[in-house]
Amino acid sequence: MGILDKVTRIEKSIEKLAARKGVARQPMEVRRAILDEIEDLSEPAGRSRRVFPFNRLVIEVLADDPKQRAAMEAVLEREPGLAAAIEQRLREAGCPPPSGLEVQLKFLKAAKADWEEGRSFRLSPERRERPPAVAAGEKPGPQVQAQIVVLKGTAAKRQFALTGACSNVGRLAEVLDRQGRVVRRNQVVFLDSQDEITQTVSRAQAHIQFVPPAEFRLYDDRSAYGTRILRAGRTIAIPSGSPRGVRLRADDEIYFGQASVRFEMKRAPDA
Repeated sequence: MGILDKVTRIEKSIEKLAARKGVARQPMEVRRAILDEIEDLSEPAGRSRRVFPFNRLVIEVLADDPKQRAAMEAVLEREPGLAAAIEQRLREAGCPPPSGLEVQLKFLKAAKADWEEGRSFRLSPERRERPPAVAAGEKPGPQVQAQIVVLKGTAAKRQFALTGACSNVGRLAEVLDRQGRVVRRNQVVFLDSQDEITQTVSRAQAHIQFVPPAEFRLYDDRSAYGTRILRAGRTIAIPSGSPRGVRLRADDEIYFGQASVRFEMKRAPDA
């Protein structure tokens, strides 16, 4: 038997193993399969370029007991998170990820009736129309001015103006993968300080989205210690990874882990 025949035989054995029914996939296998399937959704756009035609992904993962769910969560939600891994995979495939890509991860105890037999997950891509957004780097416009004022924690500066369509919050200005490639840039930057408060800020902690004409919404990016708002003596927890977020109000005190900031907003003077 030649080398080529041996390789072909091994590949077929692997395919049969992967297709076995009733055998649960391991978390790393599920993670790789999700990324592979998402990459396959990209479309050719000419000159070796590709485009991703969706801006929201709902990923349902089968985990029929608490132990299995805990293992799946540990692998799928590990920092910098599944959303960042998806964006990285698309870039590696020569496909720029869409702006504001939303990724919602759901765990199910049992497969739904319309699932294909033997599937460990189901991917539902969507294309949602968004309100007109402000281009990155541009000011939100003459209606409002907003900023973040650091109260607790060690940050690159005390105040950060929110001047773009989306402002990422996290520890370090750039988040790198294991190969040293940039997978995320933060605009509200906490330093990689050794103090206990700042260490509770994840590298990919949260982001603040500007919604014209005068709204700012806060989202948690599956951070390790969570994101919450203290408003008028009431605590509002930001759901981890939720695509809805929470609308910010002037003078909200925001906690990124144990670090805290104040959100300030006012109407801009007439131009």
